[in-house]
Amino acid sequence: MKIIGLTGGSGTGKGTVAARMREQGAGWVDADAVYRRLCAENREMLAALDAAFGGVLDGTGALDRPKLARLVFSDPDRLRELNRITNPYIRAASRAAIQAQAACPIVLYDAPTLFEAGADDLCEKTVGVLADTETRVRRVMARDGISEQAARARILAQPDDGFYRARCDHILENNGDLAALWRETDALYTILSKGERK
Repeated sequence: MKIIGLTGGSGTGKGTVAARMREQGAGWVDADAVYRRLCAENREMLAALDAAFGGVLDGTGALDRPKLARLVFSDPDRLRELNRITNPYIRAASRAAIQAQAACPIVLYDAPTLFEAGADDLCEKTVGVLADTETRVRRVMARDGISEQAARARILAQPDDGFYRARCDHILENNGDLAALWRETDALYTILSKGERK
């Protein structure tokens, strides 16, 4: 089993790339889904978030994710604090989920903060998915039902393209030509399967 890190900012289309590679036989672990599950189940992590950010749990003890998002995406220091608290929990749960798919030749670890969390050390290779800002804004607004201002704030809080180009072994561009993206994704999957460097 090869673990391949899949990363990039909001609205770049990591899920589209993952879906195509899954059709080729790849396993897939979504760090965001792991985080959502932890937010629903892990009382220790939730208590740490509430202590750090104050009042981000609702009356039932569930995490108010929109409230937390408003706090952290407008303040880089608070975003770093969020990652400091959650990353160890996400890493441990993700490792377990990856090992559960050990029968797959490749398992994609789909993680927006792969490098920031230091989780690239789990991966044999890394793939960055990029798209231009306006395309990303439109996608995030449509996907999450948020305003343009909120979408731009989220994107601005994330690393720029240069961050991924400097760190990833492979880059896929996803600016809207789905047929081209699939061709590039299929070619990359073949390379990753053989263990060659692009």
